[in-house]
Amino acid sequence: MSNAARPRRFPRLRRLLALATDSWAARSYWAALGASVTVASVFPESGIAAGYLLLTAPLSAVSMVFPFGPGTEGGPVTESLALAFWGAWLLLSALVNAAVLGTLAHHVRDVRTARHA
Repeated sequence: MSNAARPRRFPRLRRLLALATDSWAARSYWAALGASVTVASVFPESGIAAGYLLLTAPLSAVSMVFPFGPGTEGGPVTESLALAFWGAWLLLSALVNAAVLGTLAHHVRDVRTARHA
């Protein structure tokens, strides 16, 4: 069965994921983000524990205006939902940042090949 016979589902999402993972810049960003989250988990009181917030800025800063997130008071279900939403928002911010880095890396590569061709 060829690819032409099969309808493509979510082509924009696939393109976004490809941009966010297929360049060295994007992969280095994911590695730095993973290391930052690990440091924040192991040493929560250190000065660099909030480094993952800086790595996911500016989109992660938008979550400050939401009326819920870490520190939301309520029952365990409310707190769990608030943390889950905040974590999903942080991952979405990281995905967008990695895709931007991937796009920039592809652009630089294309400009260099066009210049030397």
